[in-house]
Amino acid sequence: MNYKGYNRETYLEGMKKTLDLRPVIESYMEDIFSQGIENIVLCGIGGTISIMLPIEKFLKKRTKMPVYVENAAELVLGNNKAVGEKSLVVLYSASGTTKETVAAVRYCNEHHIPNIGVSYKKDTPLYDELKYPILGIGEDEYSCDGDYMNLFLIASAFLKKNGDMPDYESFMQALARLPEAMADTKEEADAAMKELAYGIKDETYHMLVGAGNVWGPTYCFAMCYMEEMQWMKTKSIQSPEFFHGTLELLEEDTNIMIFNGEDETRPLTDRVIHFANKISKKVRVIDTKDYVPGKVDEKYRGDFSPAILEAVLGRLTAHLEDATGHSLDIRRYYRVMEY
Repeated sequence: MNYKGYNRETYLEGMKKTLDLRPVIESYMEDIFSQGIENIVLCGIGGTISIMLPIEKFLKKRTKMPVYVENAAELVLGNNKAVGEKSLVVLYSASGTTKETVAAVRYCNEHHIPNIGVSYKKDTPLYDELKYPILGIGEDEYSCDGDYMNLFLIASAFLKKNGDMPDYESFMQALARLPEAMADTKEEADAAMKELAYGIKDETYHMLVGAGNVWGPTYCFAMCYMEEMQWMKTKSIQSPEFFHGTLELLEEDTNIMIFNGEDETRPLTDRVIHFANKISKKVRVIDTKDYVPGKVDEKYRGDFSPAILEAVLGRLTAHLEDATGHSLDIRRYYRVMEY
């Protein structure tokens, strides 16, 4: 399959190179932990904070060490006193130039806070400033599934070094098989996502609902792809919060897109689906359970749900651009105006 930036061979080669980063990241963790780490801080803004949210869930399920998610623009204000010289701050910017993230890494360095992060380009402000830099590989402009590969490598190496992941080797074996599953998912989902894109292109308002570790991709798709890149009006809401406010806006003709994963929060999203089908005639459900059965280690399917969902949404993004005729590259304000 070769469609708008996705080529299976190129995609899998990039993922293989990402997996080859494992010894570098493990070596970084050896050095980081020698400094006496007491907490981990996942730091981003916009799309990058959204991809940190599933990793927060991944870490909290496995360690008692405090895990924080901090907005990069707020981190530099110093309003979380737990963030200090015994923290590990994880940063991410595909371009390596996101100004809030660059400010955050500089803040870390000024305050002697260990930091590790990913940029897809060398010779960028973020890459040059990171104490432990990682050169990202395998970027997909239509989705964040490759980003999860990098973050799973960082998070699992952290857990292993902290003594929280006795199944590290089996997890890494499952992670190595994940790219094939994500590629298969893209191909399985393509036709349905084309149909969905053309089905929603003229809707004036979109509800997007998700929970647990697929809440990050839900928020990212609404905020980054639909709002920023397509100028579509959305409301993104977590499944347990849906019944506290948002449900009153649901009507017969409301387009509601519900993303269901396979972690412990699945029943919370099932509840929304059950309710939404009573009210709206435009309920669209994307369920990771429908994709690549048997191709992802059953033990880790819940953990990998965000990556599988992103593989699906990448195809929806590509087709949405065609359906609306609105280029994903056009912005009115973002990186166009000073603000």
